Amino acid sequence: MTTIADVKRAMMPLLERHDDLALVGRMLVLKPVHNVLRFICIDRRSNVYAFEVCTCMNLTFFNMGDWPLGGGWRLAADRGNWDIRYPESLKLLRQMIEEALPEMRRVTTIDEFATYQTNSIKSLYRSSLRPNGLALIAIANGDLDKALSIVEPAIASREINWTPKYYEPLKQGDRTALLDLLREQQMRTIGALKLAKYFEPEPFGLEKG
Repeated sequence: MTTIADVKRAMMPLLERHDDLALVGRMLVLKPVHNVLRFICIDRRSNVYAFEVCTCMNLTFFNMGDWPLGGGWRLAADRGNWDIRYPESLKLLRQMIEEALPEMRRVTTIDEFATYQTNSIKSLYRSSLRPNGLALIAIANGDLDKALSIVEPAIASREINWTPKYYEPLKQGDRTALLDLLREQQMRTIGALKLAKYFEPEPFGLEKG
């Protein structure tokens, strides 16, 4: 499998050319990080020389754990996987990443992320468009009635087969508790992914209501 040092050597020319990129482990992150997280995932394979690359976008206030794949597309190599041994292949990969960056840079807000997820035919993962994700987006935007209209039918039909932590404060219209929950989840994500250096908080629509 490729090492972090391999990844750093392969991506160094991009880091030198683009001052809004940072390498964090196996993530080539667009900075600063706000409510939307955008990065290139450089994922190892079982073969010692092979790796896979895809673009990824997600929302930092989702409870996503420590590997937030979502909302992107695969940058495919002719051989299937990329191989760290071939400089010309790595040069092509860097070119493909640079071609992908403008589209990723355009997605900066929660609404732009939701629109991108809805409309992009390239998106590999659409978990954010399931009821739980849509409800969280509505909460973040301050539209609590919309969030309830999404989550209550989903709970009743068992499409959401657990009681989300936000459900009780949502029913009560408790904006302070909801905001605390979003910030807690956001900081958990930022900490797990080691992004504190690049994270700049921005207000949610929920705070303006």
